[in-house]
Amino acid sequence: ATGSSGARELVREALERYGLSQLSAGQYALCDVIGKFEGPEKRWQMEGLRVLGDHEKPLLIQDLWKPREGFSRRLELRKRAEVEELAAKDVDTTTAGQSWVWVREKGTWSCNASPSCMGKMHPTLA
Repeated sequence: ATGSSGARELVREALERYGLSQLSAGQYALCDVIGKFEGPEKRWQMEGLRVLGDHEKPLLIQDLWKPREGFSRRLELRKRAEVEELAAKDVDTTTAGQSWVWVREKGTWSCNASPSCMGKMHPTLA
């Protein structure tokens, strides 16, 4: 994978690496997840997630934007049905249907979502 690899390509590579059929690639989504490690066991606590579009460049996005202090970002491969279920359970009338909005300010990338970047976020399914 390179910085120019699209999300769909990375899904196929991951499925191949784990011995799963690439024919099922449409059942999976690559998610950009923000969270932090908490507690003595340092368990991952997700704060927000966004499904990446098939043609987005996840590795480039990671290079250009870093989460705010205390938070980490990682890419997760999830079944689309699971992500849809999460979105259905998360009823948020303020930001419902919105994806994260990224803006470039003074040489850095930041989130322009309301009320805050770390609030509840809904995935955008392609």
